[in-house]
Amino acid sequence: MQTYKIRWIRKKLSSGITSPAACTLDATLKFDSQESPHCVYNEHVALRLAQTLHIPVADGALTNTGAGHAYASLQIDSPGLMLPDMLKSQIPDIARSYEEQVGALVAFDIFIGNWDRGRNIKASVTTPHIRVFRAFDHEHALLGIEGDPAQSINRLRGGDLIVSNHPFYDHVSSLYLVRWVDRIRKIPDQYIQECCNLWRDFRAVAASFQKELGHALCKRKILLPDIIQNNQHTIRAKS
Repeated sequence: MQTYKIRWIRKKLSSGITSPAACTLDATLKFDSQESPHCVYNEHVALRLAQTLHIPVADGALTNTGAGHAYASLQIDSPGLMLPDMLKSQIPDIARSYEEQVGALVAFDIFIGNWDRGRNIKASVTTPHIRVFRAFDHEHALLGIEGDPAQSINRLRGGDLIVSNHPFYDHVSSLYLVRWVDRIRKIPDQYIQECCNLWRDFRAVAASFQKELGHALCKRKILLPDIIQNNQHTIRAKS
């Protein structure tokens, strides 16, 4: 279970046996840009895929601004705990403390071609009684792997590892990595298509690209065990 940061509680609502109140949550807004023209779509689809598979990523939501759709990534929070982005020195401890979550994240990042994971992770390692592990930021995955969406789809469709560097390479458990790869491989094609297809053009992402992305991911999930096996020298999973 993950909690998110409340900016303020504005007022109690007039009805309801649970004493509901209106509130505002803190979030980081992300927009499409010239450098990342499919950012909002990538973030939204990555979240839908992660939620379908139960991958530990931060929640978010589509929203509207004067410039159109944006993606709001909710800021992770636990009472009394300040969580900076993951530090390089923390990686071994985090990998030991969150073996299954790390296995899930590595498998997922390879599946969606997220080559820019970096330190985009919030994890608690100093408070054993508070378990927090959530990843965020997926704008360079899916249609953002290459500068052109068609090229990105082609790379996903093939057997390319794509993710040549990852903070948890050399630290991920082979047991949990294989377990999560198998979960991804078994996800029904229909679920993947439903995550990718918004059934209309969405900003710069034509409906045809959405369908092609879904088909590419359906093929990639089947190839995923071989991709992992053929790139053990790069991933360096621990037994």
